[in-house]
Amino acid sequence: MDFWIYSVITIAYIILLFFMFTHLSRSKQWFHYPILLVILALGLAYDNGIIAAGNAIGEGKPLMILSSLRFWIHAFVTPGLVLVGYYILQRSGAAFASKAYIRISAWILTLALILYQIFAQTLHEVKNLQLVQEYGVLRYSAEGTSGPPIMVIVVGLVLLIIGIILIFRQKWIWMFVGTALLFIGQLIPLPFESSAATNIFELILIISLWVTILFQDHKNGSRHITR
Repeated sequence: MDFWIYSVITIAYIILLFFMFTHLSRSKQWFHYPILLVILALGLAYDNGIIAAGNAIGEGKPLMILSSLRFWIHAFVTPGLVLVGYYILQRSGAAFASKAYIRISAWILTLALILYQIFAQTLHEVKNLQLVQEYGVLRYSAEGTSGPPIMVIVVGLVLLIIGIILIFRQKWIWMFVGTALLFIGQLIPLPFESSAATNIFELILIISLWVTILFQDHKNGSRHITR
């Protein structure tokens, strides 16, 4: 069952990436904050694709190396959502969002989360990969990790707060909904056995952030941030 779920998620990311690249080409925003969301979508497409392809690749070093890259991509790329959130916040028109300390804080928090994830999680994870066969997919997962995913929680809370601000500033609810579902999805089990629940809600989050950027492009006349 999971093979099909991860495959569909991967295809969904590829389709989303096509629209992302098309939009960035037309708007010429390749060197602005939205590119971070594109990079994350690429990383998640890879993540889900490797899991889906696990049985085809088979047990051994190639799959282990490809799997370890999933954890490194997560550590380096996911914190970039803080900067995507900052970009969205600034375009919402909130007066405080244009302050230099907000921009500096966003960058510091992003870098701090990257370092935290690498030294508190990733280094341990890639050294303790164990082969797991479950729900029809073969993959290497980290053994011996414990505690809540602090980096993901912090990123999620930042996006949730910005999503609430957008409800009041721009009457836009979907960023809040996409982020809230990421948290709620951890508490509500899927109606079938699967390890892909988080991946499904990650996809919903990325889509909600992208449509938020498109909404602001339309509302703000495609203004973007260069700082």
